Amino acid sequence: MASSLPRRTVSISRITNETKIQVSLSLDGGALPPYEESEHFPAPESPEEAAAAKSGIVPDKDAPHATQFTATQQITINTGIGFLDHMLHALAKHAGWSLAIRAKGDLYIDDHHTTEDTFLALGTAFTKALGARTSLARFGRGDAPLDEALSWAVIDLSNRPYAVINLGFQREKIGALSTEMITHGLESFAQAAGVTLHVGCTYGSNDHHRAESAFKALAVAIRTACTRRVAGEVGAGDVVSTKGVL
Repeated sequence: MASSLPRRTVSISRITNETKIQVSLSLDGGALPPYEESEHFPAPESPEEAAAAKSGIVPDKDAPHATQFTATQQITINTGIGFLDHMLHALAKHAGWSLAIRAKGDLYIDDHHTTEDTFLALGTAFTKALGARTSLARFGRGDAPLDEALSWAVIDLSNRPYAVINLGFQREKIGALSTEMITHGLESFAQAAGVTLHVGCTYGSNDHHRAESAFKALAVAIRTACTRRVAGEVGAGDVVSTKGVL
């Protein structure tokens, strides 16, 4: 049964001169592994929370909007950019992931480095959690409406990074997030994740709705592509490629 398969989890850090980012990810939901120990992120002051943080993820009190712990998913995201947190929350929720991200970036400059490095870190975590690309559905498509906006996404877990993103934004920013960084962020994710990614917004008059429908469509596509073929199904144990390698 699919439920008996091991969960695909990882915890990684991406530390640069400009940003300090940590990601804990489970592609299959459930409890998350703890963040790696880091001098850039001190342990919680509460002894109880500090002890809990050594074995798992503690909800970030500074990210109430992008924190949602349920019986099957743990999500807590704090990048310092509210709309980015909102989009990553939607991505994780509808992809069926558990996801924790915390970031310290040079936001006194602008949102570029923090956004770019967050997506690079998430893409790196994704490919590490995915592991050997066997038994996978591999391809996925998702469509998602949000009121007047409708977006679609197609993904191939190809190990050939490529991205075409066309969301048709009219505004320079949504909240504190530059709309150009939504496009660049998705491109960065595709690069680090080793996926071919096409995302488009068919129509919509509200840029918030355009962006959110796009992330939800991407989540549906990812969830489909990451589905594993279990014993007895065609492709179980196989690399789903005529080349025999991804």
